[in-house]
Formats: sequence, C-alpha cells, structure tokens
Amino acid sequence: MGLLDSIFGKKEEYPDLDPKSPIAAKVEDYRSQLEDLSQRAKDRLEAVPADDGMYVMVGKPPKEFGVVWYEGHEEHNFAEVVKEKGIGGGRVEELSRELKEAYEASAELPRYSYSLGDQKIVVTPAPKLAGRLDEVVHEVTA
Repeated sequence: MGLLDSIFGKKEEYPDLDPKSPIAAKVEDYRSQLEDLSQRAKDRLEAVPADDGMYVMVGKPPKEFGVVWYEGHEEHNFAEVVKEKGIGGGRVEELSRELKEAYEASAELPRYSYSLGDQKIVVTPAPKLAGRLDEVVHEVTA
C-alpha cells in the first residue's frame, strides 16, 4: 500500500475539529464563504483562522497552492491582487516563496478535519502562520 500511496497520493486523515471549540465557531462564521469557495475551487481547502478574518490555502501546499483571504467577510485572492497591483515576475516568485516557507514552518502543527456539507476541509489553528500570512498579504496590498 505504501508504494501506491506514494504514486497516487495518500488521502489526508485528520481528527475532526471539536464543534464546540472557539476555532469551530470561527470557521462557522465563514461557513457560507467557505462552502462557496469549495464549490468554485473544486480542490483541497485548508483554512487558517486569523484574528480579523480567515486565510484559505487552495490546492496542495506547500507545492502548488493559491491563497484566498477574507477581511471581514469580503473575499480577496492573492493572484488577482498581484495582477491588479502589476507586481512583476521576480517579486511574485519571492512572495510565493515566502508563502511556501510560512506554510512549511507550520508543517508539524495539528490539523483538523471539518465538514462543510458534503465536503471536508482542513483547519489549521495556527496563530503564527496566520500572522506570517498577514505580513505577506500586507506586503502585496500596501
């Protein structure tokens, strides 16, 4: 089975997030946005609750992923902001590397599974990761 897992990719197994936890309450606050995103993205979602919003990695971090974030309940997309701001290729690569490094630094943190209707997302309660994502996003949006 190990060989097949490495070829086809092992399905992630995380414990369920306690529905009574403060983190679950934060995710529930963004349920409609996350359900909408999961329908549009059709890819793995990993939510990282932040003090003032929610970050979501779309795809398979740290290799290939995008970042969506919610300030209040308004959605922002890293790729769209980079395009709107006219940020060049070298700077985009640098910012992408920073996002990847931030994610990799949180690799050992606990992750949980959370049901959104018929889909499950991964939730990573990681204030340090959220803080680093804040820094990178504010570099782009400033």
